Amino acid sequence: MKKLLKTLLYAVAVLCLTEGCFSAPFQSRTTTIFGTVTDNDTKLPVSNLEIVIYGQKGVLGSVSSDLKKVSTDSNGKYNVDVDAPKEFHSLGVGNNFDSDKSLVVQYRDYLIFLNGQQTQNCCRVEIGSKTQYDFIMIPK
Repeated sequence: MKKLLKTLLYAVAVLCLTEGCFSAPFQSRTTTIFGTVTDNDTKLPVSNLEIVIYGQKGVLGSVSSDLKKVSTDSNGKYNVDVDAPKEFHSLGVGNNFDSDKSLVVQYRDYLIFLNGQQTQNCCRVEIGSKTQYDFIMIPK
């Protein structure tokens, strides 16, 4: 009896741990990420700033891979649709201002806004969602 109960408990534990792998198998993995990048002092848009979308997998997203890169337009806006491969459990957004020497000279950091609310947590995106990440660049 104890052996049967122990086996049953293991089976339930495994099922609970893997439930995320089997839930909503037909849910769309198309994810939309959009936003605006502006200068904190001038309130003007920041154009040609690279935004990277990356997939996260592994324990707590410990492994990531770049999926798409876009640049902000002349109005400081970006919009990207990503069809997330099944190997990723979430997506992330990166503000790559430090990849452009002209922007590195101009800015030291940025503020992050998730769906209109300031946040310190950057920048996880749920697969299948539509998420807005705005960045306000802080000049040097």
